Amino acid sequence: YHLKMPTSRVANSAVHTADRLLAKKDEFKRDINLLDANNKMCASILARDGGIESAVRRALEQDDPVAWNNFAAFLDEQREKVKGFTESHIALNRKVHSFVGAVQEVKQDMISRQHNPEEDDSPADYEVVLQTKMELLQQQAESRAGPIAQESMMIKIKENLGEPTANDDDDIQVEMPNQDSSNQYTCPVTLKLIENPVRNKVCGHVFDIAGFRFWMNGRATRKCPIPGCSNADACESQLEEDVEFQMKLRRFRKRGEQEKQNRMNESQNLDQS
Repeated sequence: YHLKMPTSRVANSAVHTADRLLAKKDEFKRDINLLDANNKMCASILARDGGIESAVRRALEQDDPVAWNNFAAFLDEQREKVKGFTESHIALNRKVHSFVGAVQEVKQDMISRQHNPEEDDSPADYEVVLQTKMELLQQQAESRAGPIAQESMMIKIKENLGEPTANDDDDIQVEMPNQDSSNQYTCPVTLKLIENPVRNKVCGHVFDIAGFRFWMNGRATRKCPIPGCSNADACESQLEEDVEFQMKLRRFRKRGEQEKQNRMNESQNLDQS
């Protein structure tokens, strides 16, 4: 978008341009969330003392220590790559925030010029203004931001990898469950397996969208159905698509189908014998 224009005549068009850019904000965030969700899945697979590492250790550590050491080194290399990807996602997320903030500020400036046109009708190069504001906001954000290790995105990745995080005491290790529980994929309202997961952005609880709507029963707001939750004004506008949960749910279902097929095969083998 080229935003250079005489502000007293066509600022209205520039405002519409800013609105179109701001409308893509959720799309930008969705893309980052999808990248982060994929990264978290990889981290879970690569978890220290997780299923893959434990299985390969049992198979190789005693009989072929060289192969085991090579595989362990490979796992460490992949873990570092996952953390590197997370650093890139954090940087991208910060840039998106700065860009959105800059567009919002420029939009307010354009609206102000609409109501108070300059007497000399001098052109305003909004492209330059936008770039300048974005760089300023990025500098301010970087100065306020803490270390990347303390970012929630990085903490979650390290938890999935089974590594100590910035929130852990030095002598506390993160415990990683080896198996998913079916309870964590059950909607707290319907008590059935979730089909279309949504997460409440305010309190973080996950529901099936149909279950949440049933709970609301046509009300504008209602207390979150999770016992002890402080969110007294839960509403549908607080919900967002939970990409990470969807991926975990697909994996859980696929594993369930595979286990069912394995049981059927075992039963057939027993019948034949």
